[in-house]
Amino acid sequence: MYVLFGAYLVIFFISIYLFIYIPNKKKQRKKQEMHNNMKIGDNVVTIGGIVGTIVEKNDSYVKLIIDEEKNVTVKVIIYAVSQIITESDTIC
Repeated sequence: MYVLFGAYLVIFFISIYLFIYIPNKKKQRKKQEMHNNMKIGDNVVTIGGIVGTIVEKNDSYVKLIIDEEKNVTVKVIIYAVSQIITESDTIC
């Protein structure tokens, strides 16, 4: 009885590892690569929905210009950037 319970427990932890941990690690690696490849001039979207252009970048923060006419900028943590907008992406 305990052997069967142990086998189920091992199968459970292996399935958790395969279906949760590995895909999450791949997603995290992809996000880290995106943050490393950001450069000044890129159009980005933050997790809060703010759309702007990077004007300054250091290891922890990026400075985004939101409105060029009024020179409105915002400084956000680099991990708050959720995606880089390319020419083919459209934001409504």
